[in-house]
Amino acid sequence: MKAIGIDLGTTNSVVAHYDPERAGATVLTNSDGENLTPSVVGLRTRDGQESILVGRTAVNFGVRQPKDTIVSVKRLMGRDFADPVVARSRGQLNYEITPGPDDDPRAHVVMGEQAYAPAHVSSLILEKLRRDASRALGGEVTHAVITVPAYFDNAQRAATREAGEKANLVVKKIIDEPTAAAIAFGLQAGQEGRHRVLVYDMGGGTFDISILHTARDQQGHGQFQVLSFLGDSWLGGDDFDRIIVEEIIRWVTERSGTDPSTDARFLLEAKRYAEQAKKQLSQDQEADITIPAAFRAEGGPLVDVEMTITREWFEEQIEPLVARTMSLVQQALTKQDLTPEHISDVLLVGGATLTPKVYQTVEAFFGQGKVRRTINPMECVALGAGILAGTLQGLECPSCREISDESATQCRACGHSLAAAPVVGENKLYERTGSALGIAAVKGTHADTFVPIIPRDTLYPLPQPMRRSFETIDGRLIRVPVYEGDEPVASNNKEVGVIEYELTEEIPGGTRVDISFNYDSSRILTVTITVPGTGQLYTTTLRTDAPRASRPPAVAGAADGDDGDLRWREDLERADLLARQFLEQYGQYLDPAPAMKIRRDLDQAQQALASPYADPTECRRLTNLLQSDVFSSGLATELFLAERVTDGATPRQTQEINRAVTAIQTTFHHDRRTADEQARVLKALVASALRERDYVDEIADAEDYGGLLRLLEH
Repeated sequence: MKAIGIDLGTTNSVVAHYDPERAGATVLTNSDGENLTPSVVGLRTRDGQESILVGRTAVNFGVRQPKDTIVSVKRLMGRDFADPVVARSRGQLNYEITPGPDDDPRAHVVMGEQAYAPAHVSSLILEKLRRDASRALGGEVTHAVITVPAYFDNAQRAATREAGEKANLVVKKIIDEPTAAAIAFGLQAGQEGRHRVLVYDMGGGTFDISILHTARDQQGHGQFQVLSFLGDSWLGGDDFDRIIVEEIIRWVTERSGTDPSTDARFLLEAKRYAEQAKKQLSQDQEADITIPAAFRAEGGPLVDVEMTITREWFEEQIEPLVARTMSLVQQALTKQDLTPEHISDVLLVGGATLTPKVYQTVEAFFGQGKVRRTINPMECVALGAGILAGTLQGLECPSCREISDESATQCRACGHSLAAAPVVGENKLYERTGSALGIAAVKGTHADTFVPIIPRDTLYPLPQPMRRSFETIDGRLIRVPVYEGDEPVASNNKEVGVIEYELTEEIPGGTRVDISFNYDSSRILTVTITVPGTGQLYTTTLRTDAPRASRPPAVAGAADGDDGDLRWREDLERADLLARQFLEQYGQYLDPAPAMKIRRDLDQAQQALASPYADPTECRRLTNLLQSDVFSSGLATELFLAERVTDGATPRQTQEINRAVTAIQTTFHHDRRTADEQARVLKALVASALRERDYVDEIADAEDYGGLLRLLEH
């Protein structure tokens, strides 16, 4: 068995291997003889034949077919199409991002008219890394430790594991990038005693701050305990490149009279030269940017880019970005009641930390003597992962102490569950959850309340399950919707899954139900539902990488009872009809993300209405969700309200509102900014008309959508 560590980066990926004879790890070169492999996948079409390109060849060919060249796919891992991060990515990337086929809500990318899951694209990168490592080591690589940003949630980690498995790798462990960097530093430092380490990790697309305790035991083995972490998924070296690209765009626009920012080929070329200029400015005081035949405006001459930028100018431009990183550093310290004096070592990780402005700012904040720059910041994450891959022994059974493979769920010797089994090896890890894990419940009159069971920053694997007790409503079906996040409203967090447990017989409302969560070293969640005194118990493991479109509607196993009122079905049917009419009539004015959310909420409503075990509390929650969809969808909502409010408005109001609606409909599809400005005028007109309607003062709650509907109906 040959095992490697992989830093699967947003921009570049690196592979390292641990040599036990010299007790150290080295970075392996790829088939191009380079340490860094671009995390890029492209589709080449030549003479009617299609072939997949990965790494440097994909980068080089991407200039010809930018729409079939997938970059920064790591941003999309484990995310639904409706995720705000996906919406932002769609505005910045050259390729198409779509929902998955067959009602799969996950974001997919398009190459050559075919949609691919991000995990599949990442698996192509990992497969190349595995093949190149096998060549370098002279034997087949079968196992790997893969790193991810510390803020990655369960779905993103599961997608990374899925990508590794698709690449024919046994994934020994998914580890946080800052922890891997600390392992690389700890092995090299060889220092005794405890250290409080801050990892400043600025890669191509993301920024992480982690604080860890590190120490060596009497046997010389490293111990690493994560204290806290913060991150910004939209802050990295790519932002530095973008500043230079924008300057190139400005230069070309001034000389050609045409803005080249919509030319995908030009942008790829500009990005490549911007990266080169950034690297040169780390060594020199100025950098020349020369791009032959960079751009041709329609009907105009070719424009060659020949410009010079200085380090002074560059540092002025990136100053706000560097200041943002230091603000996060201060937040991370404050969270732990620490000051810079409490930090013994600062590790710089990621290519962006090679920028003088970055490392000089960090040194000024902590003191130059604390900042460790003895390991290449582009390679230290992979080196730490490689060390872990080579020294992990497996899972230690809590019962008999037998060591089993990392992928095992039960002890091979005694059959005991390995859910709470610690990972054992030369380096011991104590990791923390990045977000709380809990369920959606009903508390008093507040539906959709998030009740944490495993709090944020909990060390895992858990020595024993964590439990909360709830009360059920009447019936035989218990539904437990599991969420990950820190928002008090459950639906604002990330849905992990919905568990259904049908009891053998009905139980009265108010019956106690215990729900326990267990979290293993691979962050796999085991949920147990118990009805005390009945012998009824159900245990399942959630697959966070499974599509959620076909899952049943979310409803808590906790409720404060039902008064027997059956009007909930009529209310939900009415809300369902309203939302469908809204989507059909005003869907063209919706962005893709809110439109997809409405469709998903409608699917849940239909499932609830069709279920013989429909829960009134859940149906009321869905009614509120659908009404919220209609009344909080921006421009589409303003048009919806405008149509209805004119029925009872004065002739003057009706004329003004109709004029504003016509203006929006005329400009929306070709001038969105003007349409948004016109929408603000329409909103003021609608609000004025509503204030003059009867009973308007009776609606005290801004979220009383039912009251607003009744007002409009009158």
